[in-house]
Amino acid sequence: MKLWQTSILSLFITTSVFGQVSAYFNQNTKASYVDPYRNIHRYGDNLEAVLIKEIASAKKSIYLAVQELRLPIIAAALAEKKQQGIDVRVVLENNYNYSILSQRETTSTDNEYEASRVSDLKAFVDANRNGLIEKNELETRDAIYMLQAAGVPVMDDSFDSSIGSGLMHHKFMIIDGKTTVVSSANFTMSDVHGDLMTMSSRGNANSMVVVESPNFAKIFTTEFAQLWGNGKRGNFGHKKTYRGAVTTTVKGTKITVQFSPTSQRYNWEESVNGLIAAQLSKARQSIKAALFVFSDQNLSNVMESRQNAGAEISVIIEPKFAYREYSELLDLMGFGLLNYKCAYENDNSPWKKPAKFAGMARLPQGDMLHHKFAVLDGKTVVMGSQNWSDAANYVNDETLIVIEDSRISDLYTQEFERIKQNAVMGAPGWLKELVREQEVACADAGMYF
Repeated sequence: MKLWQTSILSLFITTSVFGQVSAYFNQNTKASYVDPYRNIHRYGDNLEAVLIKEIASAKKSIYLAVQELRLPIIAAALAEKKQQGIDVRVVLENNYNYSILSQRETTSTDNEYEASRVSDLKAFVDANRNGLIEKNELETRDAIYMLQAAGVPVMDDSFDSSIGSGLMHHKFMIIDGKTTVVSSANFTMSDVHGDLMTMSSRGNANSMVVVESPNFAKIFTTEFAQLWGNGKRGNFGHKKTYRGAVTTTVKGTKITVQFSPTSQRYNWEESVNGLIAAQLSKARQSIKAALFVFSDQNLSNVMESRQNAGAEISVIIEPKFAYREYSELLDLMGFGLLNYKCAYENDNSPWKKPAKFAGMARLPQGDMLHHKFAVLDGKTVVMGSQNWSDAANYVNDETLIVIEDSRISDLYTQEFERIKQNAVMGAPGWLKELVREQEVACADAGMYF
């Protein structure tokens, strides 16, 4: 039995499916599976197995758009479907469209993240740890090499004759024009299973939604068609045709979809972040958000208005971005950070009444909070690839879906509460001291803010 087929079997042991809309979480403590790469038994839904199950069901077509693909079990499943005559097409971010053979060597001028992802790929492909990349390792561990060897058509966002249009940040897959997978996770070890050499890692906290609906799939097929173009030259970023939010109903579940980027020629309210704001504005009781990046001032302002109207606001941010000067978490806590010019960010607006539950996540070693979701009044979920930032809204190729379903909302609420149990709420002492030191230093320098 093939490894990717074994992964399908493990899926049914650990997950629950609700009708035609299902949700999965790679750090779900109520589920477990065996990580096929580190061979450890761990808690969580196997997101890779969810993908493999859908790929295995394909009879006609598989259209995949994901920022980064490094999991060889997925690559092997796609390659086999290609050999069966299935129409398999893959779109990637140009920065990740390379095999270990085509990756350039990093230099001292590269940033730490770029250098680490290259070394991580080498470590992953070098399965026997002998320091050499052997042919069998390329054929079984290097996902991009495997796709190339199988003749799977792969495009990226430099295929629009540019050097890359922002980020091709989508994470979705369409099977036979009937089933759609939407994820916050890239298809990598760190986003799905966990860091290869850190056994305590459980993967950056992510979720995945599977929707069985031709009408829903049609919306995503239109987006994929824009990206794919004629198969040699695609349309990315602002070369795509603008489309506003589209709503469909899946067996009584109302789902709204919109894709970024939006040109600033349009009103902000017509953008994806505008759609998020419109949903936040409907909240009467609560907003619970778990976010990788939160830097859109308008969304913070909407949240404050909902708190003033009586809703309870709870927001947890990835530590890497929680306390940057542009982070709206600072607004929720009631203060701001000055930049090197002794100035606050434009339109900075700290809340007059700080949110009671606002802080940063604490996760297993090596893991990050990669979620981009909010639960509104326990009834509606906002999720997708889109971070709550201007870059996501105006530059990147992104996905956002709004699911109005209490069952799915319950699952996301459980995930939020799980993260909240270990989160650090409120401003830490060191941050408060930094604010005081900045104000004193800028005043001493005769600079005003």
